[in-house]
Amino acid sequence: MKRQEFIHLHMLLFEVREYLKRDESVPDAVFAQYNTQLVRPYDIHRGKDAHATAVRHLSRHCSQLVTESHQQIHTSSTETPPS
Repeated sequence: MKRQEFIHLHMLLFEVREYLKRDESVPDAVFAQYNTQLVRPYDIHRGKDAHATAVRHLSRHCSQLVTESHQQIHTSSTETPPS
């Protein structure tokens, strides 16, 4: 991937992060690893490696949240109501 492509992907994942934090009541601790990074999507002067690392952190945390949410939905739909 080119640096510009990593920057675009970084921005998309950053927006997903903001959506999840806003709509899913996700605690800040979930993205603690990303928050320690010094690069944000608007830091277009930063190198490809910095954006690639940010993309890895964001994608890992977002996929973890989606997986957990899916498991909760699946679990609640397969539970039988008490008799």
